[in-house]
Amino acid sequence: MLLNRINTLLALVRRNERDVVNLYQLMTKYSRLFTGTSMINFGFWTHETNTIQQAQQALCAFTGNFAELDFAKRIIDVGSGFSGPAEYWNSEYKLLDNLICVDINLHALKTSCLTNTRYSHDQKHVMESSLDNNVTITKHNSNHCDSVISFVNATATSLPFANSFADRIIALESAQHFKSFMHFINESHRVLEKGGIIVIAIPVVINTRANGMPIKHTLFDSLRNVRVLGILSFTWASEHYELNRIKSIISNHFTIKETLCIGKSVYGPLTDFYVQDREKFRRMILEKQSSFIKKLALDIMERTVYRSALKMKEVSQSGDIDYVLIKAINE
Repeated sequence: MLLNRINTLLALVRRNERDVVNLYQLMTKYSRLFTGTSMINFGFWTHETNTIQQAQQALCAFTGNFAELDFAKRIIDVGSGFSGPAEYWNSEYKLLDNLICVDINLHALKTSCLTNTRYSHDQKHVMESSLDNNVTITKHNSNHCDSVISFVNATATSLPFANSFADRIIALESAQHFKSFMHFINESHRVLEKGGIIVIAIPVVINTRANGMPIKHTLFDSLRNVRVLGILSFTWASEHYELNRIKSIISNHFTIKETLCIGKSVYGPLTDFYVQDREKFRRMILEKQSSFIKKLALDIMERTVYRSALKMKEVSQSGDIDYVLIKAINE
């Protein structure tokens, strides 16, 4: 058990792909307990939003509209998790021919929330992954007989699809884990057809010089992020990608059509919701544990999450982080 805790701490520092999988495995059951959903995102909060379930679904709706899914035929959802967003998009957009969930986490794919579909072994829609634990599962949706949902175990930086395969690629709150982001963009450029759209929803660091020019990624830059982000430098278990750097990388292959900064509708309201329900959540996770050691470990974890949430709201309000949606066209 001690070894598992040490590995978790090391994972926060290393943040390689396997570490991300392990961290999600650890956190997901508590996240699901708190949210009651199969979605793992911060949500989009409005005056009409009362629950985290509503906020998470609102972010899916916002992203789907932003990606113009009304006109999409073949979508790749990269970093699909437990397929909560895919389930929503499949129910809302009736014209989809093929919706493909790609994730490096094999467990997430196998335990997808899309359990009301029947299995098929039709391989004409997707190519096999090259990972050791590779799985390609194709499901035909019972509600839309022409719609196919496929699951592919693969990394975002080596997508197992032919050139010009898809007309949409979406990374909904997942691209912050991709290493490197540039390799993901290179692959997306290859896989998207001409005129295809890529949409990325991602937490970012805002880091510019006084004259508005982007700072190059240097050691000084990293140290500055540690100072500004504080505890988030360690608990924000992802790469701290900077907005201008992301846009620069995307622009190497795509034409950016729109960038929306929605951090004010994400971080602060999410923190307020967590603080409001904090004691309820603490009871949920602690009362289920019989072991003193497990109770202690979970208590420390929850206190860390609480402090991180407060810091997240603070640096959002100061303008040091934001949450952006970027839409770009493969021209």
